[in-house]
Amino acid sequence: MRIAIVEDEPKTREGLISIIGTDYEICGIASDGFEGIKLIKELKPDLIITDIQMPGMDGLSMLRQLEEEGIVYYALILTGHSSFDYVRTALHLGVVDYVLKPVDIENFRALLNETEAKILKEKSEKINSAQLIWSLMTGEQEEKEHLIRQLSNQLQANERMEITLFLVKPDSIDQETVSEMIHCMKDKMNSLCIMNFHVVHLSFEYGILVLIIDTEKNKFLNKVFSAHILPCLNSIGSCRCSYNSIFGLTRLENAITELKDLLSYTFVYGSEVILNKQMVETLEFTSISYPVDLENRIRKEIINGNYEKALKISDKFKEIIIESQGRPELIREYTARFSSSIYNVAKEYNTQAEPKLIFHYFINNMIESKTKTDLILNYEKIIHNILTDSDEEMDIDNLTVLKVINFIRDNYSKDITLSEAANLVGVTPEYLSKLFNQKININFVVFLRNFRISIAKRMILSGKYRIQEVAEQVGFKDPKYFNKVFKSVCGISPSEYKKVI
Repeated sequence: MRIAIVEDEPKTREGLISIIGTDYEICGIASDGFEGIKLIKELKPDLIITDIQMPGMDGLSMLRQLEEEGIVYYALILTGHSSFDYVRTALHLGVVDYVLKPVDIENFRALLNETEAKILKEKSEKINSAQLIWSLMTGEQEEKEHLIRQLSNQLQANERMEITLFLVKPDSIDQETVSEMIHCMKDKMNSLCIMNFHVVHLSFEYGILVLIIDTEKNKFLNKVFSAHILPCLNSIGSCRCSYNSIFGLTRLENAITELKDLLSYTFVYGSEVILNKQMVETLEFTSISYPVDLENRIRKEIINGNYEKALKISDKFKEIIIESQGRPELIREYTARFSSSIYNVAKEYNTQAEPKLIFHYFINNMIESKTKTDLILNYEKIIHNILTDSDEEMDIDNLTVLKVINFIRDNYSKDITLSEAANLVGVTPEYLSKLFNQKININFVVFLRNFRISIAKRMILSGKYRIQEVAEQVGFKDPKYFNKVFKSVCGISPSEYKKVI
C-alpha cells in the first residue's frame, strides 16, 4: 500500500514515518493542503494520512476539493481532542477512519492493516475480474501479491481449490465474433450445468480465458469442452484452444503464459484439438532440410514450360516438407521460400503469373499459418496460379478480387467498409466476403487489417513518423485501437517494434 502524508508538524511527520517503517511505502510528504492536492494528483497514493488543522489549506478543505474534482481517494485523518467535532464532517467526505493525537503505535499499526484490507475489498468490488487479471499480466511485480488477493477474494478461490483453465484464441479480431464466442461458451456451460465458471476476454493478443473453480466435474472438463463447446466455437469462427489446471491463483500469470505458448502447436494437432502440456512434452520432431534439388528441378521445368512435371515436383515438396513431422517454423519458412522461388522464375518467363500483390498475401498467410491445413491451402493456391496454363484468361472472380485489392491499396488511409467495396464491383457484401475466402483464403476484414499493418510496419521502419502519425495515415483514427490491432497482428506494440527493428 502506497501512503501519502499531509502534515504540517515536523515531529508528527517523523513519528508517522517511524511507525509505518518498511511495512508500507511512503510515496510522498506534504506540509499543507495545497501541496497535498498537487502531490496526490501526481502520485495517486492508495491512502492519504492528513491532519485536519493545518495553515494555508487544512485537511478537510483539501479532501473537499479532491472530491469536487472527482478524484477518488481513501484517507485517514489525524485529530486532537479539541478538533474532534470536525470528525463527523470528515466521515461525510468519505474518510475511512480517524486517529487521535498523540498517536498510539500499536493501535495505529492495527488501523493501517484494517484500512488496507478495507481498501482492497472495496477496490475488488469495483474492478471486474478481467481488469484484475490483465493488471496481473501487465502490472509491476510488487503489486501482484495484492492483485492475487483481490482476485481470490472476488472469485472466492483459495489455494486448495483446483482451477481449470481454457484459453480460446479467435483468429478474427472482430469484436462481434469475440462477443458471440463468449456468449456461446456461457450458454453451453450453463446448459451443461457447469458451476462456478468465469469467462474473461483478456485482449486480442491473448484471447478469451475461461476459469472453472473447484467443481466436481473438473477431471472431465477437458472432454466436455472438447465435445460440446469447441465445435460450437469453430462454427462461429476459426479459433485455437489450450487447457491447463492449477491449485489456487498464485500461479495464474504463469499458467496463462503457458496456455498462450501452447497455442503455437495447433499447427501440429489442428484447431479441432484442445492442446495441453502433456501433448507437447511427448511431441517429437524430425530433422528436415531445405530441398535445394527440388527447387532447381522445378525452376528448370518452369523455364522449359513443362508445367505437368513441375506440378509433380510441387507435390513431392508437399510430401517431404509440408506433410513431414518437422518443426512448424521450419515447415512454414521452407514453404514460403520454395513458393517465392518458383513465383520469381514464373514471373520472369510467364507474364501472366498471378499479380504480385495477391502473391505477397499468400506468402504472408503461409508465414502466419496457424494450422498445417491452412498452409497447404495457401501453397496449393500459389502452385495452381503459377503452374496452370499461361494462356488461360483470368476468370471474372479473380478480376473482382484484384479490383477490390487495388481499391484498398489506393484508399487504405480512409474508412473502408465491406459494403462500399462490394458496391464498387457490383456484388453483395456476403458474396464478396465469400469470394475473398475462396480466392485468397482470407476474409475481407482481416485482409484490410493486415494490409494496413504492413504499411504501418514500413512507416515505423523508416523512422520518419511518430506512432500517432502512422496510425492516422493507415486509417486508424484512435491511436489506442491502432496499438491494440498492431499488437494482435505482430505480437508486440508499435513502440516495441520500433525498438526491436
